[in-house]
Amino acid sequence: MNRDATPLMEVNHLKKWFPIRGGILSRTVGHVKAVNDVSFYVNRGEVLGLVGESGSGKTTVGRTILRLIEPTDGEVIFDGTDVVGLSKPELRPFRRRMQIIFQDPFASLNPRMTVGDIIAEPLIIHRLVKTAQERTDRVAELLKLVGLSPDHMRRYPHEFSGGQRQRIGIARALAVDPEFIVADEPVSALDVSIQAQVVNLLQDLKDELGLTLLFIAHDLAVVEYVSDRIAVMYLGKIMEMAPANELYTNPKHPYSEALLSAVPVPDPTIKRERIVLEGDIPSPINPPSGCVFRTRCRYAIPECAETVPELREVSPGHYKACIRDDIF
Repeated sequence: MNRDATPLMEVNHLKKWFPIRGGILSRTVGHVKAVNDVSFYVNRGEVLGLVGESGSGKTTVGRTILRLIEPTDGEVIFDGTDVVGLSKPELRPFRRRMQIIFQDPFASLNPRMTVGDIIAEPLIIHRLVKTAQERTDRVAELLKLVGLSPDHMRRYPHEFSGGQRQRIGIARALAVDPEFIVADEPVSALDVSIQAQVVNLLQDLKDELGLTLLFIAHDLAVVEYVSDRIAVMYLGKIMEMAPANELYTNPKHPYSEALLSAVPVPDPTIKRERIVLEGDIPSPINPPSGCVFRTRCRYAIPECAETVPELREVSPGHYKACIRDDIF
């Protein structure tokens, strides 16, 4: 999918550095560079998959573009407006248009509230219903939309399975009719047998309601199934971004190549070289100079330590952050 003239969401040079404080006066002695100069866009009606190892900064990106976490620097342009510069009252209308589905369905629902109250809360906050009957009808409609019974609205979260709780979280996110949803690893806490059901539900809702999604995950197989395009993150930076089919069949970055080599192939006749990355992901407090991936890259050359590679277009719609063009 090519870039639209005006994408719904455009992120430019986004940074989120968390201060490290130490000493008697709690002065800032360093920073955790969780997100360090990230740029991407999401077209209307598109699903952009954001993948990478734990600690790569995926969740921080998702929460920062919604301003659940305040960015250190950069632009987040939603439908033509930079939401980073908005005050809280100015941001309020955008809260309706941008929602999040949290990773942990057990921690994201208030155990003291009924399911009906949980789903109705955003309706009340944004004054979208006038009467109690309107509220009840809307909650019943949302529960049916996500495959649950309207009778469930009087129950409490502990009475439901993980998959059902995630459906409740999805219903809550949909309550305000959002245009853009950040799905923050929505299936990683669920049993494998339930994951496909929730992914299929999100796919159906996206088509039915015309949603735009940023789908964050570390499972490449799930991301391939649900995404139109995929961005691969490593240590706070985007390494590669391409249409889903092209990324899986023709990766252009060594990190993407290594991640894809670990994805199981159902056809036993296909032999794929397994690329094992040596060592652990470096600390975001003191990332490597030049290319942050160079310490684990089998193609690294001395120049990789000196040059910070820009995310550049190597073929239509296919971007990579690597100085070497001779390896793929």
